[in-house]
Amino acid sequence: MSLPNQQSGVSAGSDIAAKFDAINSNRRDISINIGLVDKAGDSPSSRMPWEKKVLFIRHGVTEMNEYLRSVPYGSKDFVDPGMRDTRLTVTGQEQAAELGKAMIEQVETWKENGEGLDLIVSSPLSRALDTAQLIFSGENLKCIPRRVNPLVRERMWLSSDVGTPTSQLRSAYPSWEFGDMEDVWWYTTEDDWQTKEWRSPGRYVCAGEPESVFRKRLTEFKNWLKTREEQRIVVVAHWGVIYALTGLSLRNCQAQEIKLSTLLEQDIFSTD
Repeated sequence: MSLPNQQSGVSAGSDIAAKFDAINSNRRDISINIGLVDKAGDSPSSRMPWEKKVLFIRHGVTEMNEYLRSVPYGSKDFVDPGMRDTRLTVTGQEQAAELGKAMIEQVETWKENGEGLDLIVSSPLSRALDTAQLIFSGENLKCIPRRVNPLVRERMWLSSDVGTPTSQLRSAYPSWEFGDMEDVWWYTTEDDWQTKEWRSPGRYVCAGEPESVFRKRLTEFKNWLKTREEQRIVVVAHWGVIYALTGLSLRNCQAQEIKLSTLLEQDIFSTD
């Protein structure tokens, strides 16, 4: 059920087009890696059993992932296809369902060891919510509290990162807690973003989110995690969010657990 720890195959600050090419694979292997990501020198024997943990899961393959395989981000004459709030493909749905089977077994193993899974957090983008719904549909998983947190939405690169209003999401996902989320929760700007473009040359239909803004909200998310009492939290999110927080480049529907203390000590990794 577990694959070797997948350290990031791309370095912070390298060309973002190469990162997109590396992450938009169509691999079907499913893994829940609960070998904790630790700071150097922190051996397994030094871990306290009650230490808080965060299990990151990247969403399944989407329509935009498929498009970017044929028209890579950063390629000559790149055009954003306008796939707002892109959905999971059949492959992405199957990936999430397979990971759900593995998750049922993993939760039972945690219970046998006196541990548990206390909270599921998802990005409000539909691909993340749908992935979470499919993974946590098992009978022993339905009772776990679920909360949407806009701080872990993907960095605004393309139209696929433009979201759906909260008023519509509440109806579509009634088992999720949305709190006081604003109706428009994705990145917007009144600036003339086309004159301040930081992305690779191409034709875009939405503003790109500056890294300073992205880093600020991920810092807010880390602070939010510090306030939580749960011992193990699942976060279903996106490549950019997970990479920035952990330095790990996860495949679609790959899962990796990290100690909260390690997450809080690390700097946020660059996605420029």
